[in-house]
Amino acid sequence: MILLIAGLVFSALLVIIGIQVLFRTTIDRYDPDIIIQGVKIGETDVSGMTARQATEAVNQATKAYAEKTLTLKADDERQAEATLTELGMAAPDLNTVVQKAVDYGKKGNPAVCYKILKRAEKNENSKVFSLTYEVEEETAGVVLEQKMTDILTHPVDAKLTQSGGETVVVEDVPGEIVDVKKTVSNINEFLAGDEKRQGGAVAVETKESVADITAEELKDITDVLGTFTTYYGESDDGRTMNVESGANHIGGTLVQPGEEVSADDLMAPYTEDNGYAMAASYENNEVVESMGGGICQVSTTLYNALLLAELEITERYEHSMQVSYVEPSMDAAIADDVKDLKFRNNLEMPVYIEAVLSEGNITFNIYGKETRPEGRTIEYISETLETVESDETRYVATEDSIGTVYTQDNGRTGLKAQLWKVVYENGTEVSREAVNYSTYLASGKTVAVGTFSDNEEDSAKINAAIESQDEAQINEVLSQIGAGESQSQEGQ
Repeated sequence: MILLIAGLVFSALLVIIGIQVLFRTTIDRYDPDIIIQGVKIGETDVSGMTARQATEAVNQATKAYAEKTLTLKADDERQAEATLTELGMAAPDLNTVVQKAVDYGKKGNPAVCYKILKRAEKNENSKVFSLTYEVEEETAGVVLEQKMTDILTHPVDAKLTQSGGETVVVEDVPGEIVDVKKTVSNINEFLAGDEKRQGGAVAVETKESVADITAEELKDITDVLGTFTTYYGESDDGRTMNVESGANHIGGTLVQPGEEVSADDLMAPYTEDNGYAMAASYENNEVVESMGGGICQVSTTLYNALLLAELEITERYEHSMQVSYVEPSMDAAIADDVKDLKFRNNLEMPVYIEAVLSEGNITFNIYGKETRPEGRTIEYISETLETVESDETRYVATEDSIGTVYTQDNGRTGLKAQLWKVVYENGTEVSREAVNYSTYLASGKTVAVGTFSDNEEDSAKINAAIESQDEAQINEVLSQIGAGESQSQEGQ
């Protein structure tokens, strides 16, 4: 009996071993690095491919899908569009899924693998490995904010202004910003359900955006500590545009106690996109056209308002030559990261800067909490110490006809000046201290000389004479050209 049972067990064992050998022999016939027939990753058929080939094929399909446009909807009226590529769509589990496809039918339970391989041999196998597409908050968030910035409501800062001689606080208005976390979740939910890969629309979630400056922050800033006005004109030229743009960039600034501020940083960059145009400015002791020409009047007006508010000036430069809108030593130049106006709030309360543009005038009001004694007043006095005249004459070529000569600029007087701060108590001077010492270069007369002629040789001659900056040579060439033209007329 025992021998019979042992024989049966042995026979069963042989059968099992035989079956296992059959399974393993069948599995071993297949290349472990080649995906079997009937396998897809998403919608991409990867049958007969290696892992590298399958990855490339799926990436190509993903690229095509990523070109689809997604409509971003804040509501029915406010919408924007972005491609899935822009949003940074990717398949983070691609490598894992590809490896599963490669191993399918060759790893795991031998009996299950055998059945899979037999179906594959008959082209009856159908296996789809799903692929997860998603976007990440870091990448998609930047794009969402860029696309929606002109669509969503922006917060409006509180501000201070004057009305009927009183300081008035204009309330702030909250706005809205993209709730990146919730919106990215909506996008990923859409991607998980977009089986046909057709693109579509998702809701952009928003949340309240608080203004940078609130009425609460301004409620105790009730006094005008300093105010100053200069006239810049009412034309439509580039300089007017630059003064107004620069003023608007500075206006609305709240400066905390101890904080240092750069006027250049507030106004820059000086580009068309930031509201600036080409206009005249000083460069290397000459008047030239430059982007943002005129901003120095903005910094100068601010400088004088800050002086009257008695805030600490930490950096200030005079112009190379005198300006017309303030007295000597009362200017503050801005120039290409070389010259700047910087100041520090040396008070115990915040200060607020208001810019007012009216009828060609620019005014800066510096608001804070007045702590100076009643009856104490200050005055700034410009004193000229020395003047210098220039007898130089500079000749410049113009596109006027040859023979046209006129004075383009009468030049400027050079001088040395000093600014004094005078303090009075109940009308009596109690102190006088030097604020700055400024030197302005003299500039000579500029004479324009026409160079246009149908005769290229004559134009070349007069241009060469202008380059020499020799008045006698210029006059001699003009005389020769004039004599030649006269003889030509007589011959006709």
